[in-house]
Amino acid sequence: MKYFIILSILTIGYSISRLPENRSFEPVEISQKLSDEFVNPPSSYRPGAFWCWLNGNMSTTSITRDLEAMKSKGMNRAEIWDVAAIRNPSFIPAGAEFLGDESVRLIKHTIAEGKRLKMSIGIVASSGWNAGGSWVTPDWASKNLYCSAVDVAGPQVLSLDLPFPKFPEGCPMKDQHTPVFYKDVSVLAVPYDEKKKISDVAQVKSLTPFFKNGKLEWTVPEGKWTILRFVCSNNGQRLIVPSPNSNGLFIDFFDPNATIRHLQYFMDRLGVTPGNSSEAGLGYFEFDSMELAEGTPWTDLFPSIFQERRGYDLERYLPVLAGWDIRNCSDRFLYDFKETVSDQLIYSHYQTGTAFLKKYHAELVSESGGPGPPVWETCPVDALKALGAVSVPRGEFWIQHRNMFLIKEVSSAAHIYGKKIVDAESFTTWRRWKDSPFALKKAVDRAFCEGLNNITFHTFASTNPEDGFPGRTYHAGYDMNPGTTWWSKSKPFMDYLSRCSYLLQQGLFVADACYYYGDQTPNFFPFFHDVPEKPRLKGLSNGYDFDVVNSDVILNRMSVKDGRLVLPDGMSYSILMLPDQVQMTMEVLEKIMKLVKAGATVVGPRPETVPGLKDWEKKNSTLNRLAAELWGASDGQKIVEHTYGKGKIIWGLAADQVLSKKSIEPDFSFTGTSPIDYIHRTTEMGEIYFLSNESEKTVNAIGQFRVKGKYPEIWDPSTGVISRVATYTQAKRTTSFEIELPPHGSTFVVFNNTKRSKLPALSDFKKGAVETSISGPWKVNFPPNWGAPASVVFDQLISWTASENTGIKYFSGTAVYHNSFKLGAGAGKKTILLNLGDLQDVAEVFVNGKSAGILWKKPYLVDISQLVQPGTNDLKIEIVNLWINRLTGDMLLDPKDRFCKTNQSYMTSEIWPGGDEPFRIQTAGLLGPVTLIEK
Repeated sequence: MKYFIILSILTIGYSISRLPENRSFEPVEISQKLSDEFVNPPSSYRPGAFWCWLNGNMSTTSITRDLEAMKSKGMNRAEIWDVAAIRNPSFIPAGAEFLGDESVRLIKHTIAEGKRLKMSIGIVASSGWNAGGSWVTPDWASKNLYCSAVDVAGPQVLSLDLPFPKFPEGCPMKDQHTPVFYKDVSVLAVPYDEKKKISDVAQVKSLTPFFKNGKLEWTVPEGKWTILRFVCSNNGQRLIVPSPNSNGLFIDFFDPNATIRHLQYFMDRLGVTPGNSSEAGLGYFEFDSMELAEGTPWTDLFPSIFQERRGYDLERYLPVLAGWDIRNCSDRFLYDFKETVSDQLIYSHYQTGTAFLKKYHAELVSESGGPGPPVWETCPVDALKALGAVSVPRGEFWIQHRNMFLIKEVSSAAHIYGKKIVDAESFTTWRRWKDSPFALKKAVDRAFCEGLNNITFHTFASTNPEDGFPGRTYHAGYDMNPGTTWWSKSKPFMDYLSRCSYLLQQGLFVADACYYYGDQTPNFFPFFHDVPEKPRLKGLSNGYDFDVVNSDVILNRMSVKDGRLVLPDGMSYSILMLPDQVQMTMEVLEKIMKLVKAGATVVGPRPETVPGLKDWEKKNSTLNRLAAELWGASDGQKIVEHTYGKGKIIWGLAADQVLSKKSIEPDFSFTGTSPIDYIHRTTEMGEIYFLSNESEKTVNAIGQFRVKGKYPEIWDPSTGVISRVATYTQAKRTTSFEIELPPHGSTFVVFNNTKRSKLPALSDFKKGAVETSISGPWKVNFPPNWGAPASVVFDQLISWTASENTGIKYFSGTAVYHNSFKLGAGAGKKTILLNLGDLQDVAEVFVNGKSAGILWKKPYLVDISQLVQPGTNDLKIEIVNLWINRLTGDMLLDPKDRFCKTNQSYMTSEIWPGGDEPFRIQTAGLLGPVTLIEK
C-alpha cells in the first residue's frame, strides 16, 4: 500500500447523524459513530491552554476576545493562569490582586462567557504556582524542620537558653530571632563527635521533658555532648512568579486542612457552594509541578503521622535529619522518613484536593508526578501514586531546546489507575518564535506514542491589539495566540491534535509488559526527566510496549486471570518485570508470590533485603526464605527459570526472550531500519494503531501488526479522511501491508471488526500520473508597515532571507504569491493535485479565488480538482513564516525604529537562558518547485 498520506486527500469521508447515547450499539454503528466523531471530534477532545493573565492585567473585553479567538480555531479549554510577566514587566501594567474584588469580577465574567461559548473553564489554584496566596497565614503555610546545635561538657547541672535554629530568608519573623510561627519538636543529646557519627541509637537521649519555654534544665552526664534542638517553622517559600499584587506564602502541603482551607477560599470568593456548584461553570482546578523549598519537609503533626504510618517513634532518629549517621540505622530510617513524606503529601494535597473538589463537581488536574530530582525534597513523591490520586494526571514536554519529556510516566499512571485522560503541559520552550507547526508535530507525535491523548498548550498569553506583535508573552512556552504569525491558519493543526486525542482516548492501551519501578522515595520514570528519546526498558525491544507500575498498584489493584496480570479497569500484561535492585518490601514479595502461584510470569532478580527500620532483621530473614522458595535454584546464569504454582519466575533472560518463549510476537514491526514509532489501543470496534515516522526522510516499509481476522483501514488525522486497505497479507497471528510515510508523517491504522467495502480503497496515485511545473515569474505582495516593499517579482523561487532587500530578508508575517496555470478541456474530469514542494512555514492555496486548503506539514500537497477550470486558472498562495526573522532584523535597528513590540527582551541570553541559541534568521517563503500532478 503506497501513498496513503497523498490518497487521503482524494478520498471523501462520510457522516450520519450522531447516534443516541442511551442504547448499546451494533458493530457497524460503533464503527460509524467513531468515524463521524473522528472527522469532527466532540469539543471535549479539543485542545486547551494555560491562559496567561500576565501581571493580572485583564479586562472583560480581552477575556471575551480571547475566548472567541480560541473557539474559532478549534480550542475548547481555557485555564486561567494569573501570573507575572517577568520580562520587561513595565510593558504590561500591574492588574488586580488575584481573587481580590476586581479579579473575582473578571473570573465570573470568564465563567459566564465560557458557558455562552460552551467552553470548559479551569483555573490554576494560585497566582503563579504552587498552591498559596496572600490569604495564607504562617500557621498553615509551608514548613520545614530546623535544627540548632550546642556543645556542652559534663558532669554539670545545666540551665541553658537553647538558641533557635537559623531560619531561611523569607520565614515570617516576630523579631530577629523568633519566627511568627514555630513549634518545638524535640531536644536531644548525642555524644559529641566531629564526624557526626553515633555508634548506637541507644546513645541518643531525649531531653524534651527537661525543656520548657526555650530553656533546658538538665544534669549533664560525664563526657562531651551535642544538644540538638529541633523546631518546626515556616520555610518562607512564596509563590513562584505571581502577578505583582498577588504574592503570598505556599500552603502546608502536608496538612490536609491546609489544602481544604485553600480551595475553600476560592469557592467562598467566587460564591460557589456544593448546592450551586453544578451551575458554577468552573470545570477544574490545576496544581502545577511540585517545587518545594530545599530542606527537611515537615508539618505540625508529623511525629504522630510517622508513628501511625511506620509503627515506631521517630524522635531518637531525628539526628539523621540533621546530618548525623547512626550506625545500622540511618539509611533504613531515611527510607521510612521519605516514604512517610511521600504518602502524606499525596494524601493531604492530592487525594484531599480531589475529594474536596468532587463535592463541587470540579476536577483536579495536576502535574503531581514531577519533574523530579536532582533535589529529592523539591518533589518528594512516588510519582505514579501521586498522579493516580488526581482526576486528570498531567505531565509536560518541551520542544527541542530541552530534553524535558515527562509523558510515559504520566500515561502509565493513567493506565494503571483507570483514568481515561493523559494530559500534558504541551510545547513548553524557551525558544521564542522559531518553531513552525510542523516542528511542533515532531514533538507531539512522540508524546502521542508515549501515551498522551489530551493537549494543553503552554501557553496562550492574553495580548491586545494595541500591544503590537508579537505582543505580550510569558517568558517560557510556545506562543499559541492571535499574536502568532500563523494563528489565522491554525485550525487544521488544532483539528489534527483533536483527531489524535479522540482516537487515543478510545478503549485501552495495549502493553505486553509492566515494569515495577521499585519502592523508594522519590521515585520517577525515568528517574531524571532529561530524555532526548522515548524511554525504553533494557531487554524489551521497540515492538513491545509497557507500563510502569508501583507498589500500590501491585498490592491493591493487580491480580491474575488466564495467566495474565490484570487490573480492575481492564488493563492486562503478559509479564511483570522487576527492577535491577536488591531491596523489596515484604508486602510486595508476598503479593508477587501470590501472583506467580496464580499463573503470572515474573522476570527479574531475586531480592536480598528489605528496606525500612522496624523489625528489619526478622523481615530480612523471612524475605530471604520466601525468595528462596519463589526463585528456587535460579541463579540468573546457569538456571534461569523456576516454576512456582501455575506461574514462573525467570531470572537471567531478557523480556524479549521471555515473550518469545510464550509465543508472543512483537505488537508492531516493520522491514528495514526506518524509525517508525507506534502506540496501540484496543476497543470494542477493533484495534487502533498510531504510527509516526521519526525521520526527516520518507519511509517505505512492510508493517506487520499483531492482529488477525480484522479489516485494516487508514484514518488520516490531518484530514479526517478514512480509507480501506485493499491489499494486505494475513499470517497465523499477524496482518501485514506496505506503508509509506512522508518525513515526520503519521497516521492511524484501524483494524475494524466490520468489513466496510464501501470505503474508498487506497491506490498508488503516482502510478501513471503526469507532473508539470509551474514556473516563474511570481509576483509577491507584502503587507504595509512591516519593512518590505508592497510587491516584488521573483523570477525564481528563493528564500526571503536570500533577498538583497533587507525589508524582505527580515520580513515576518504573511506574503501573497500570484501566478497562473493553464489546463486543457478535460480538466474537470481529472484528479489534479498541486504540490508546493518545500516552503517555510505555513501556506494557504487559493485557486480561482477559492481556498483549496491550508498546508502546515510535509508533503505540501493539496487536491484542487474541484476548483480548476479549462484554460487559465488563477493561483494565489499565502505563505506565513515566523517572528524570528523580523525580530532578528529589529535587533539591528534603534529601538524607536523597530517593527515588533513585545515584553520579551531583545537580549539573546535573556530569551534563551545561557544564550546558547542566538537570534538567527530562518529560511522563509515558498521554495518550490511548484508542480501539478494530473491523473
